[in-house]
Amino acid sequence: SEAFGLIERGVSRRPVSSAVIVRYSPFPQILKNLSMSLTRAVTLRIFAMTLVIHGLPFSVLWAALGDDSSRRIRASEIGETVPQNYWVKGAFIFTSVFGFTVSPAVTAWWLNSIRNEANNTKKGS
Repeated sequence: SEAFGLIERGVSRRPVSSAVIVRYSPFPQILKNLSMSLTRAVTLRIFAMTLVIHGLPFSVLWAALGDDSSRRIRASEIGETVPQNYWVKGAFIFTSVFGFTVSPAVTAWWLNSIRNEANNTKKGS
């Protein structure tokens, strides 16, 4: 399709940064994985690196949230309270803001820049 052709062209010019942008895009994981695996410029090394760059912070966040919740439940069972965990709260707020605003904006900018490059190439031909 034309859209995939644009994405492949953008990825071929800047494979690492494009793969990171796609990883953080708001698209479903299956589409991200499929699109990156079908592009020639994204090697297994780049694919794995972006999986770690994208997945590790979220894994740490979810583990920290689970640990904090577990501590609160155990404390409430014995009638105690746990002080607020500002690190977990801040990380959760940051990832929420990033996920709902920054990530879609960067993805839209990236797709628009690829489209503009393609249009400029067509006009120059």
